[in-house]
Amino acid sequence: MALTAKPERFDVRTRDRNVAAEAISRIARHRARVSFDDPDAVDLRFHESLYGDIDSTLIRFGGVRYRAEAEPMPFLLTGFIAEGGACLKRPGETVSLPRMQGMLFPPDTPITGEYDDAVLVLLRLPVEVAGELAEAATGLPAEKLEFTGMTPVSEQARRLWVQTADFVWRQLSTPGAEPPPLVTSQLLRLVAATVISVFPNTSMIGNVGPDGGQVGPGVLRRATAFIEEHPASPLTVREIADAAGVGIRALQSAFRRHLEVTPMGYLRRVRLERVHRELRAGGVTVQESARRWGFANLGRFAAEYRAEYGEAPSRTLRG
Repeated sequence: MALTAKPERFDVRTRDRNVAAEAISRIARHRARVSFDDPDAVDLRFHESLYGDIDSTLIRFGGVRYRAEAEPMPFLLTGFIAEGGACLKRPGETVSLPRMQGMLFPPDTPITGEYDDAVLVLLRLPVEVAGELAEAATGLPAEKLEFTGMTPVSEQARRLWVQTADFVWRQLSTPGAEPPPLVTSQLLRLVAATVISVFPNTSMIGNVGPDGGQVGPGVLRRATAFIEEHPASPLTVREIADAAGVGIRALQSAFRRHLEVTPMGYLRRVRLERVHRELRAGGVTVQESARRWGFANLGRFAAEYRAEYGEAPSRTLRG
């Protein structure tokens, strides 16, 4: 998983349609057609923050109608309409997108988008991350994950997606508040997990694979030892499974059966213990330690910490 502590940022504000199209092509290669009624009202903006495997972007099509014929994408591009409206078309499906509607561009599919005086918040990530999470949850082989729709499956899913995407975009796009790599890793996984839970895809048919069967105690020892030796690395379920010498489903089954936790839940527990050590030693703030160990949501972190150690992290820090 390629993640960076400092993002590559790219900002453009222009009235030139060609300059805007070139900037937007950083996200997805496309052919653009731009029209407008009042040239003085044109305000095209592009703000990108690239952290290796995850990219967050805000695009403002101010005062224009922007038609983009996008080439098939080998990655996941998803987000929501923050202002204005849009229409997406792909073979066999056309959807209208009002304000605050979620959207997903299925990989490897040509898509035409029409954006009318709209503002888009977009997140781009490897489809393999979502595939790995789907395999861990349902047994569907990662390469079999396919997205079958471009909008969330329900109103509840829409609200969850917009809330999640907005949170992650703000975490990644705020200059001077760049999250450390472990937090970025958690944000990437959060986006991928939410995408497969809210947009129509083949993993939603249920548990389609075996649970991995019985595994020996050596598998669990290898997996937990690997986690405890590398808690500062942005580990994935597949990396842990490879270290243990088993498949993802067998690994998940072993952790649930013997430890009543998922591999990533165990990793989170180990990182929480590292925070506990640092707070007892002093010399750090609660926020510094929590973020260094991958806890992006400080409210959730504090609740987990209190449940594990019976006191607030600030109390531990005070000794």
